Amino acid sequence: MEPGYIVEFFEEKRLLCGVILELKGERLHVFTQTSRELTLAPKRILHCCPSPLTSALSRQQLRAHLEETARKREELKAAIVLTELWELLAQEDQALAVEEMADLWFGRASADQVAALGRLLREDQFLFKYKEGLWAPNSPEVVAQLKEQHQREQERRRELEEGAAWLQAVWEGKEAQAPPGGPRCVEILRQMAVWGAEAPDYAQGKAYLEKARLTAPDAPFRLLVRLKVFQEDEDLDLHRLEVPREFSPQALSLAAHLRHTPPPDPHEARRQDLTHLDCLTIDGERTRDFDDALSLEEVPEGWRLGIHIADVSALVQPFTPLDLEAQERGTSIYLPDRRLPMLPEEISEDILSLLAHEERLALSFLVTLSPETQLKEWVICPSRIKVRQRLTYHEVDQLLSGDRKLAALSKLAQTLKERRLAQGGYELQLPEVWVSFNNQGDLQVTVEDQKTSSHQLVGEAMVLANSLAARFLAEQGIPAIYRSQPEPREAIKREGPKSLLELWQDRRRLSRVVMDLSPQPHWGLGLPHYTFASSPIRRYLDLVIHRQILAAVSDTPLPYGRQDLEKILILIEPAMRRGGLLKARRLRYWLLKYLALRLGQKLEALVLEAHPNRYRLIFPHLLLEVFLPAPASLRLAPGDTILVRLDRVLPREDQVKLSLA
Repeated sequence: MEPGYIVEFFEEKRLLCGVILELKGERLHVFTQTSRELTLAPKRILHCCPSPLTSALSRQQLRAHLEETARKREELKAAIVLTELWELLAQEDQALAVEEMADLWFGRASADQVAALGRLLREDQFLFKYKEGLWAPNSPEVVAQLKEQHQREQERRRELEEGAAWLQAVWEGKEAQAPPGGPRCVEILRQMAVWGAEAPDYAQGKAYLEKARLTAPDAPFRLLVRLKVFQEDEDLDLHRLEVPREFSPQALSLAAHLRHTPPPDPHEARRQDLTHLDCLTIDGERTRDFDDALSLEEVPEGWRLGIHIADVSALVQPFTPLDLEAQERGTSIYLPDRRLPMLPEEISEDILSLLAHEERLALSFLVTLSPETQLKEWVICPSRIKVRQRLTYHEVDQLLSGDRKLAALSKLAQTLKERRLAQGGYELQLPEVWVSFNNQGDLQVTVEDQKTSSHQLVGEAMVLANSLAARFLAEQGIPAIYRSQPEPREAIKREGPKSLLELWQDRRRLSRVVMDLSPQPHWGLGLPHYTFASSPIRRYLDLVIHRQILAAVSDTPLPYGRQDLEKILILIEPAMRRGGLLKARRLRYWLLKYLALRLGQKLEALVLEAHPNRYRLIFPHLLLEVFLPAPASLRLAPGDTILVRLDRVLPREDQVKLSLA
């Protein structure tokens, strides 16, 4: 290359012609068709050839000649049919230099013709590949593959452009019709809202948002709310934890059929008619599925307490669609803003539920107690009952002083509890927080004392039934799933009363309750064996225990062996943990929403723990734990009560910013 040579090179993705003005060492000083002067490395030159241009020409003349050269080469390029060249060379699988290929097409090719073909080859994406100065034809298979990839890329690019424009319009509140790729775009946004950067198509979703110039961290969620895919208070944990929310058509169809055409009673021959008993249910005001009832009779030996549990097993048979879905769910989940029942409401709130004045099948625990509440004898049997009265906890607390039977029930429960705790049990008496909504949709928070006489009455009866179920199964050697609790990791004082801090510390010391196929002691309850049998409408474990007990008392084959129960345990244990986690997270979300309505207010908080850079606090009126940054000058100790100000609350991000008031 010498001064006066015409060269071609790329500048900012544009192919330009230029003329070499002089050589500067190993670099070229070039004047371009855009009237600019550049210094280029030789490796940037794509084509060069001598020309009649001299330094005597003016810059305007040089530019005109370069522009004319570029125009001429573009015209020559347009006349070349590259597919014909490819077909010719592909047959022989021959690689040629661009000059040889130009000779093949034009005859004896000029410099402009060679440059024109070079331009076309560099634009080509399918037919030829360049390697070591030669152009080799791709095979027909490779050409087809490259064209298919190009088409897909074009479709992706078009989808990105259309999707970004649509999302931008949605964000701005404009009316916009979804593009053909809209459903896929929505699904990608849903994945991003649920999984964040771990979403499978996160990169694609990020490209949509960047193209639409939407940079807010919660943009995917906000877009889905605007698109009415999500609610403003959408529970993303339902998606993250993959909680079943709808029943299959097969399960719903079977539930509808069973509701109107129940199957024959498999335990009819052994079922006792207890419809003469004065049974009552005691539940919360919002309860809709009643799975336990109580009765109390005076007998010569003292009292006969009846604990009657809905017989779900008579209707829900193993391995049916209803049973399999109940097994997958593991438990009903009751959240402040929605219910996720283990069984369809068509039957869980109707034919299975112990509704007042309706005859129902049950599994009854009939317990004879002495006047001093000593356990004299007990029996478990399939039964038929009729609830005479439905009461709420609040109503029972109001009636206790004037109702002889309720007062007797309460006294029996208190004595049973005292005896159980004397055997080594420990009751953690933390109140329970409830979130509800009034008719106007306003958020309400209630801290409910679980130590009332009515709660104790029902709770102790259920503990008794569950412990008797476990005792029966253990003594008979029947395979079963038990619940146990090892001793605490640290010693716990049983004496009370205790402060909120002490109760919180006790809860931290407790060992986790475990489920196993071997009966082990339950430390907290003070019982040698324990299982769940009192809520088969709401827990699958209870339904399994019912089936085992009913088979044993009816002298029919056991539905489950040990290996069967091992498989069931593998399924229901994670499901029950999932339900507990979901309830805890959702309650916290709504409590933070409650706080978000009170920004700037001052609240009293109790110090629970001191950490190097922060303090763990609890709001006693909400039982909600939060953190306060700890400046070096602040000295607090567990048990201190302080006043803090709510500066910022972001419920969805689980963020609370506090400062000392």
